Order: sequence, then structure tokens, then C-alpha cells
Amino acid sequence: MGKSSLVNSLLPEVDTRVGPLSELSGQGTHTTTTARLFHFPGGGELIDSPGIREFGLGHVSRSDVEAGFIEFNDLIGTCRFRDCKHDREPGCALLKALEDGRVQQQRMNSYRSIIASLPESSY
Repeated sequence: MGKSSLVNSLLPEVDTRVGPLSELSGQGTHTTTTARLFHFPGGGELIDSPGIREFGLGHVSRSDVEAGFIEFNDLIGTCRFRDCKHDREPGCALLKALEDGRVQQQRMNSYRSIIASLPESSY
């Protein structure tokens, strides 16, 4: 997330510890272990808090996820099969929209990734 780097940019005198980038992902590594409150000289405060490594979506339903993909709104419920998983099924409205360019591949990949992380009972 780079929150500590942001703190150092805004308040260089505090010299907050920043970890190296991961060689594998090229992203920052979690370094902050406790939340700290910083005060700006001209007013205002900033909290540097530990990042979140991961979170679960066990409490989210498939319909909740679908509602978050607003470009799917007019498509959900229009597939040939009522229990369509939007994967390979014939007559899938989402796959047709993907093919037509009305849904971006990256968005479909995100949708599939989120759905795959849900407990099977959620869909």
C-alpha cells in the first residue's frame, strides 16, 4: 500500500521504517506493525496503520458479488440457464458480452477470482 512511504514523503523528519519491495511481486512488503498518529505542523493528522495481508469473503453471496460489477446488471438473469456459472455454459449472457467487448476481460477475471474464493454454499 505504501502508507509508510507516503508518511515519509509528507513528514520527512519522522523517518518511518519502510520495507523493501518484494522481488516476486514487485509490491511493497508489510513493515508497519502498530498504528501511529502523526500531526502535521499546519494542522491535520495522519494515521499509519498496518496493512491487511488478506481477507475472506465467506459472508458474501454470489449475488452480492454480481451486484458489485455494475456492468453485469443488465446481463445477470438473462443467461440460458438459471444456474449459469458464467464459465463455459452455452447461452451465457456474460460470455457473450465479453466476446462483444461490452465486458472487459480484466473485469471478468476479477469476477471469476472472487467467485472462486467464495465457499461453494454461497453459489
